[in-house]
Amino acid sequence: MEAKVKTLQRCLNGIYKVIRTANDTLCAISKPSVCSEVLLSPQGTAYFSGVTEVYRVAKRVEGGMKTLSISNETLQHSLRDIEIIWNNLQAFLSFSPSMLRMLPAESTLDCSAVTASGNAQNETCGVCLLRTPNEPNDLNDTENSVLHNGCRYHASCANFWLNCVDSSLPGLIAPKENSETLDLEGLTVLGSNSLDTGPADLTVSTAH
Repeated sequence: MEAKVKTLQRCLNGIYKVIRTANDTLCAISKPSVCSEVLLSPQGTAYFSGVTEVYRVAKRVEGGMKTLSISNETLQHSLRDIEIIWNNLQAFLSFSPSMLRMLPAESTLDCSAVTASGNAQNETCGVCLLRTPNEPNDLNDTENSVLHNGCRYHASCANFWLNCVDSSLPGLIAPKENSETLDLEGLTVLGSNSLDTGPADLTVSTAH
């Protein structure tokens, strides 16, 4: 259990850092018109779509903890910090109504109702500890799961971990024997709407 807690803490620390960086980027913009321009730019849209997917990973971690009855004060504190910084970020996104409309509905982010799998060794994500989807629309999304070294992962959980936490995926569950191996080079952060676009890429014109 201690190893799980440490790995989950690393995951939550990385999530907080990503969302905090996005929040600080918008905080540094003094004019609402410029903030709106950043949000509506192709780079801004891609970047904040990626940040939203990172927040989704946090909600999965929260759901995985509830499913497996993992109770840890430090982890709960980290989850609360993520909620606070996410709410702050949403306040900035209100400068762009179209961006707000792109955010997923709260119901699609709630993983608390996901039940534990009877075949947990084969179906539990090695990052968030939540059951991976077996059918379209399972877990309120259509995300695929992937296998690597015998462990299954949500694609976005694996992408987030590899790009924002560590170059090696964690294995929080026992690997399945004779399983296929994922080519990690084929993973890019959350597809085309990704964190490949960073805060430094969010440039705007100065003629305001």
